[in-house]
Amino acid sequence: YTEAKLRPLAMRLLEEIRRQTVSFRPSFDGTLNEPVVLPAQFPNLLVNGATGIAVGMATNIPPHNLGEVVAAAIHLIGKPEARISTLVDKYLSGPDFPTGGRILNDRDSLVNIYETGEGPVEIRGEYKMEGKTRIIIHSVPYGNTKASLIESIAERIVKGSVPQIVDVRDESTEEVRIVLELKRGANPDAAMAYLFKRTSLQSRFHVNMTCLLPNPGTDVCTPSRVNLRTVLREFLAFRLDVVTRRLEFELAQLEKRIHILKGFEKVFDALDEAIRIIRSSENKPDAAQRLMHRFQLDDVQAEAILEIKLYKLSRMEIGAIRTELKEKEKLAAGLRKLLGDEDARWRLVKSELKAVKKEFDTPRRTTIGGPDDQHEFSEEDYIVDEDYAVIVTRDGWVKRQRSYTDLESIRVRDGDEIGWLLPGSTRASICILTSFGRAYTTRIDELPSTTGHGAPIQKLFDFRDKEQVVGVVSLDERVLPAVADEPDAEPELFEEDDAEDAAFGPYIVAVSSAGLSVRIPIDAYREPSTKNGRLFMRLAKGDIVVGAEISGGDENVCLASRNGNVLIFPVHQISTVKTAAKGVIAMRLSKGDQVVGFRLASAARQGLEVETSRGRREVVRTTKFSVANRGNKGRSIIKRGSISRVVHEPLEIRLNGKNKQ
Repeated sequence: YTEAKLRPLAMRLLEEIRRQTVSFRPSFDGTLNEPVVLPAQFPNLLVNGATGIAVGMATNIPPHNLGEVVAAAIHLIGKPEARISTLVDKYLSGPDFPTGGRILNDRDSLVNIYETGEGPVEIRGEYKMEGKTRIIIHSVPYGNTKASLIESIAERIVKGSVPQIVDVRDESTEEVRIVLELKRGANPDAAMAYLFKRTSLQSRFHVNMTCLLPNPGTDVCTPSRVNLRTVLREFLAFRLDVVTRRLEFELAQLEKRIHILKGFEKVFDALDEAIRIIRSSENKPDAAQRLMHRFQLDDVQAEAILEIKLYKLSRMEIGAIRTELKEKEKLAAGLRKLLGDEDARWRLVKSELKAVKKEFDTPRRTTIGGPDDQHEFSEEDYIVDEDYAVIVTRDGWVKRQRSYTDLESIRVRDGDEIGWLLPGSTRASICILTSFGRAYTTRIDELPSTTGHGAPIQKLFDFRDKEQVVGVVSLDERVLPAVADEPDAEPELFEEDDAEDAAFGPYIVAVSSAGLSVRIPIDAYREPSTKNGRLFMRLAKGDIVVGAEISGGDENVCLASRNGNVLIFPVHQISTVKTAAKGVIAMRLSKGDQVVGFRLASAARQGLEVETSRGRREVVRTTKFSVANRGNKGRSIIKRGSISRVVHEPLEIRLNGKNKQ
């Protein structure tokens, strides 16, 4: 079984349940009946919040301050069409999380969330200074545990990621108290800016006010995303129905009691005769029948008279019963009047809401700070500037090493081989380009530092099924190629799809198996991406990127197709685009043919090495094949068979500018 400690407020959800205020239905196994909904005396959906997921839908409603929610509901009783902005400005200022914290949204964004029923709420833990070397965190964002936050901070202290902090400890009792010890002279704002950015001390609560709305006249509810006014009005309509059903139940109970009291009154006028009838009767049923016949009673009244205790027949008790009858009749008249006057019932709903607010209202725990309260944060300031070699294998394993003697000394898994070996500072980023046209960027500091096998890239990013690495770019400025001056482009009769003027390079150049190519500035991919990455090429169904490299604009593009055609053309002939595009034709392919390999060549001896189905190898380079124009079919290099594969050599770049491939 499950035990739960209920607060007094919880009883306001159950208090009226025995008064036929809500409908009941069989439980899941049909052995019991359960209420369809609790007769809540306050808008619990908003006060307590709700989180859930179902097929094709989900809900995530934040908790709110009871006093504010009730005040907004009371306002809607008199003005049901009140603007949501008015409700936010005067009554309900925003979510109120039990763990406190500070909301960073401004007033307009909160109004938009309550108008649309969805949107992110930025929530940040709060802190204060004790002396000059101690930070006290006294609230954490809702949905995050104190233990996991402390563990995360401790890990970063050990790694040296936040050099301003030397220790963290938990001194919490009933209240949260996380102590951060600072280095002498350290900037506390800089330390907190890092923690807000890199830990759960600042997080988002994604509001999704989806709930079940009743369909009038049926027991079926429909899921719908609602705004603040709608959810409050639905509660008020429900509350009026509960109050009405409660009054009807109370009236029915009063009428039952009045009916019995009227039977007593009839008998009390001839009490001695009634006693004589009872004493002369053979048994209880006989006495009941004789009383019913003599005093015009029904079964219920006769049964009540026969069950009455003897002391109730005293003169004083008879007077009390007659007084009770008058009081009950007066109460019943009042209930009938209420049931016949909807405005009066709304006044009753309002007064009951005020009573709940008066008894249970508490101050807000979460403050509304607004965006101006956010700290500026530069992640690079917290990374120790060190040079590493980034190693990415063909099977998609990645690591960084301080140094190495030669390629053979670098450990990789059996059957795997080094694909890219690029230098870079820990403050720089590395960009992983994949066969699905996506670019994944992370800081080199985030890569596993090891002389072992490293880790699969899927631990850092959310790769799709069969997605493979086809290119890696170090975004360290010392490694990026210089941008060459390009000749003026010749005007084309028809402008290629997605072609447009773009910013200066360096560029990502990519070619797909369908013979399309893109050239896009690397600037769009410098900053770290999410785990889902960013698109750099929009691919048709079945098409994949066969290669992607960094370009300064003066290289030649070397291509080879499955049917044995090769093509070389200047890279500047590929139109530049600002964002992900379908691309322009790099190589015109015959039906059933596809591009198998691509390489950028900046020197005469560089090129694309391929192997034919007959085992012969050929290097596609300018010393053997003339430079043509983009969009040609190219030149056939085999008479029989096909090109079976591209011979991949590790791409090794050194900081002295010399490349090995």
